[in-house]
Amino acid sequence: MCTAPPRLDMSDLSKNAQCVLKILEDSESLTTTEILGIAATEKYAKLCVDCAGGDAFVAAANQLVEKGLITKKFGKGGYRWQLAKD
Repeated sequence: MCTAPPRLDMSDLSKNAQCVLKILEDSESLTTTEILGIAATEKYAKLCVDCAGGDAFVAAANQLVEKGLITKKFGKGGYRWQLAKD
């Protein structure tokens, strides 16, 4: 008997990880610098509490990569992040 993997609930993710997902939902692909700039805006202020700092962002983004929710590619201007394709 095969069981489906458990569904990921947003509450299972850190606020910073939720922040990264919300930002990427509105964009095709963004660089680290672009995401940090967006995270610092008033629109994301409540959710992106620590995400405006690079270390917190990298930890959150890597958590999402490990879960298969986003992808990262290194290119001109640093890493580009995007939602994983289904």
